[in-house]
Amino acid sequence: ATIMLEDRMIEAVSKILFGISTQNNKYREFFMNEIMGSSDFSYAFKRRVFTRLLERLQILDLNQIKKLKAGLNKLMEWRNAFAHGKVIHEYNGGFVLQYYSGEQKEVILDDEFFENIESTIRECLYTCNGIIKSQ
Repeated sequence: ATIMLEDRMIEAVSKILFGISTQNNKYREFFMNEIMGSSDFSYAFKRRVFTRLLERLQILDLNQIKKLKAGLNKLMEWRNAFAHGKVIHEYNGGFVLQYYSGEQKEVILDDEFFENIESTIRECLYTCNGIIKSQ
């Protein structure tokens, strides 16, 4: 999901900076593939570029940007937790994800947790897609 969101952020930044005109296609393609799409730029960097552009150009109001930032930050935290944390099987049959994010954390891997992730992804995608369509 974070890869899909990364792609949407890259596309949104590209449309904001280069518009939809075919006149800038080679510049847009270079920017998307060689700069923003490069593995040299982390998810955090792409997120920061995207949200700063939204702020500077006032594409969304501050409350929408704040909500989007919070969602993107949560997704990054969850992604890192699954990538670097440990899933532990508890005695009562459930699973717990243990990870470090500023401090040691634990989260119960239940339906509520995964519904929260799904809802956050959906909200972030909806916002990104809205920005792309509006440019």
